[in-house]
Amino acid sequence: MGSAVHVEDLRFGFAPTIDPAPGIDPVGDAKALIASATPSPAPTPIPGTIVLHHNAGRRFVLRIPDEWNGALVAAGTPGIRSEFANDAIWSETALARGYAFASSNKGIPFNVIAETNDGLASPHAAYPVPFAAPGSEGSTKGFRFGVLSPHPVGIAAWNEDFRHLVEFARGVLRVRRDALPRRTYAVGFSNGGGQVRSALERFPELIDGGVEYAGVRWTPQRSILDFLPPFLAAMPAYVRSGFTDPVARAAIEALGFPCDVLQPENPAHPSLWCDNYLLYSDLTLFVFALLIDPQATAFWSGDPAEPDADDPQRLPGIVRGEGLARPELRASYIPSDHARAAIKAFAHTGAIERPLISLAGTKDAFIHPDFHAVGYAQAVADAGRARLHRLYLIENATHADSFADFGYGLQSCWPFAWAAFDQLVRTVEQGDIRGLGTTRSVTKATQIP
Repeated sequence: MGSAVHVEDLRFGFAPTIDPAPGIDPVGDAKALIASATPSPAPTPIPGTIVLHHNAGRRFVLRIPDEWNGALVAAGTPGIRSEFANDAIWSETALARGYAFASSNKGIPFNVIAETNDGLASPHAAYPVPFAAPGSEGSTKGFRFGVLSPHPVGIAAWNEDFRHLVEFARGVLRVRRDALPRRTYAVGFSNGGGQVRSALERFPELIDGGVEYAGVRWTPQRSILDFLPPFLAAMPAYVRSGFTDPVARAAIEALGFPCDVLQPENPAHPSLWCDNYLLYSDLTLFVFALLIDPQATAFWSGDPAEPDADDPQRLPGIVRGEGLARPELRASYIPSDHARAAIKAFAHTGAIERPLISLAGTKDAFIHPDFHAVGYAQAVADAGRARLHRLYLIENATHADSFADFGYGLQSCWPFAWAAFDQLVRTVEQGDIRGLGTTRSVTKATQIP
């Protein structure tokens, strides 16, 4: 069942976590996903019990407030982060409303470990950082990802892990509180949102409804494996032009990405597309192509990248390696037929069996809403399930809320997600069907009734 401890406050920053370790940063995982000025939805201490469960690389955390309302919220985990990544974005809003809250590491032992070129642990799975850090002459490090090394932890396994998380939490609550949850809600962001969709499609008997923000959509025909390479191919010309090249801009917008947001007065963050390029898109293609495509390969000898002479911080340097270790080969990558066949095992169908509220930011330049959110809403409708679904497009919200601290006039998405959760509960428990089967653009969280 796992170890249990009673604490005076279950909130983020007060409740204990596991100790940090190489590639594991419980506090940093949570802070990376929320804007610094976002007020907590839990203004007062929440006493309760924490249950930590570790088994063969799988880690679950369950928090049970003393004043438990009898229901459970299970969270899909964003990115390839730890089970504590949801602490600021989902855990507190659930706990403040009296729900037990559960989250998992998806079976991924660690997020990312930075390695020097001396003694790489996994040269066939190490991402050689091609961009120079500010003030350095070049990159001397690679990244080793727990989702790839010491062994791959695939997306189908993530979805199965979510099932196990719900079953674990239900079992603990039955023993510790002598009752199964009266309701179970699934919530998730990004890859965690993809888990929520899969749960409502594949094992709805365990879930009463879900909320997902910026969920990643997987289909054999189109996925991030198709969208990211041409984005990577267009970005160098766009960067070299000072973010003005019309051909590169048109190529990126044709992929479905929202228009760029520019800040010429802010040299640290001059382009929203560029921030996503440097912080997310390039390494994401590397990781997921190797994770999914059996024909994708990479090898890095450990030699540092030779930095680009014009703009070493925003243009990829020359990497001495093979396959997807080289930036130019990531930009020209095409998923193999084997990759498309592999995606079938965890592809989204839209055939949800329980109510789902989806949200997406109109300025998400990573998991862009055109395919991932609007496209999924259409898949739900095509499956004859529109009566169970709502989609809210949040004006001027992007992928990770931490980008709101970069300027760009972006707003935080999380008040919208929290309002959507309350709407979901009213739908499930009170029969509130307002807005079902619709897609709406919203500028304020109060527009979610």
